[in-house]
Amino acid sequence: MIKIWTDAAEAGRLDRHGERGSTFVYLPGVAPVREVSLSMPVRLESWTAPFGLLPIFDMNLPEGALRERLRLAFAKATGKFDEFDLLAVVGRSQIGRIRFTGDVEHLTEDVPFQSVDEILQRRRDGDLFHYLLEKFAA
Repeated sequence: MIKIWTDAAEAGRLDRHGERGSTFVYLPGVAPVREVSLSMPVRLESWTAPFGLLPIFDMNLPEGALRERLRLAFAKATGKFDEFDLLAVVGRSQIGRIRFTGDVEHLTEDVPFQSVDEILQRRRDGDLFHYLLEKFAA
């Protein structure tokens, strides 16, 4: 299960639905300002996708080289690694209104320190992308 946060306040829970789907439910009594999307207003009934994640959550997944790097690293360790697992891994690091944590975790603002000088040097050396991928995807 994944906790869903909007503006640093817990809004609901996302869970697996069947073999490949997902279900999102708002917490009881959550305020309408905590809605995750205009197309998913606060209600008692859950929101379900029979396959994959609901679009509002799917759009928060990394793409390209970062996604593949994470998939390979975690699939090797866990055996099975799908979109739900990927969201659980990267969710707390999102930039924006919606963030995600594990079921027993709380949202924190701990961001790794990054030296501007180091970024500029890597950029001059031509390996900035690989450096950032290695540092933040590891």
